Amino acid sequence: MPLTPAFFSTISNVFFDDASDVDNYFVTKGGKDFITWFNTRAANKDNWGKVGLRDGLAIASDSMAHSRFNSLWSNESIQAVFGAGKISLLQFAALQSIIINETGGKLLPLTEAVGSAGHPGIAYAFDKIPGIKKSYNTLPGNKTCLQSFNDANYNKAFGKLPLADKLKNTASTVWAGEVYPQASVPSSANPTMTGYVLEADFFKFRGRGFIQTTGRSNYAKLVSYVMSYTGKDPVITNVKASWSNLSHDTDTLASMSTNANWDDLFQKSSCLIAGRAICVHNESCGRYVQAISASDQSAAEKSLFNMGLRISGGKDYALLFQNRVMQLLNLLA
Repeated sequence: MPLTPAFFSTISNVFFDDASDVDNYFVTKGGKDFITWFNTRAANKDNWGKVGLRDGLAIASDSMAHSRFNSLWSNESIQAVFGAGKISLLQFAALQSIIINETGGKLLPLTEAVGSAGHPGIAYAFDKIPGIKKSYNTLPGNKTCLQSFNDANYNKAFGKLPLADKLKNTASTVWAGEVYPQASVPSSANPTMTGYVLEADFFKFRGRGFIQTTGRSNYAKLVSYVMSYTGKDPVITNVKASWSNLSHDTDTLASMSTNANWDDLFQKSSCLIAGRAICVHNESCGRYVQAISASDQSAAEKSLFNMGLRISGGKDYALLFQNRVMQLLNLLA
């Protein structure tokens, strides 16, 4: 239903510094913290219910989910995501709705799975699959396996891993292509079998985080964030220290960084790297978060649709996202 100008005037002046501010606001609106409020008022209902092939959504309500929520919306994380110390109510509702959708309500940064029929294991990430995905081996900005396998820094870091004795300094152009050589090289994601291959860009820089950050160019920006980090998160500071012993060049560090580094940074750094990855995507896609408008209903809907479109590339997703956030606003009116 139409929301009044007075409502938008009110919410335009609501800002949050951290998760406590968020929860306190929702207590005033329903006597509950945000997760409980959402699960009571919105979860599995209307646009948050089953829509087409999409199942309804609720937020995990265990203590770990609450802890992840607090980390995601800590002031340090807000700074990492937005580049500012405050967020508006509508920015919160928009980004929180994306995260609920992308994580299935678990609020846990995800890592892109690999393996499908005809493209087992890591071949899935390497291969171009028409109508489904591009090859990550030839993704613009990525180094192909052929380039990595002939790179001195890559070989310094990974030259003793399984398959290095077979592939280091190879001249085979199959490693510059879009079809993984399944017949001659294992496609397992087990590092004891394919460790040397796993550290190449096509696999190491596959989708991670809340909105599936992909590709060397995006990861390189996260390398820069880690190397300039001055906070106290132990995971980030430990990775920064280990990288400082290797190089201070961003491109070199991207090549020498490991899957283990990125798994730790995305999964264990109090949501800071997963949050910063959203900032990277936002900055490269028109700053859709800053464009979120609460001036009136029409402006809000247009800015939400644009955000959904920028994140997914699909109009159906964008419209559903817009309707979900507007559903939350109607519950607050």
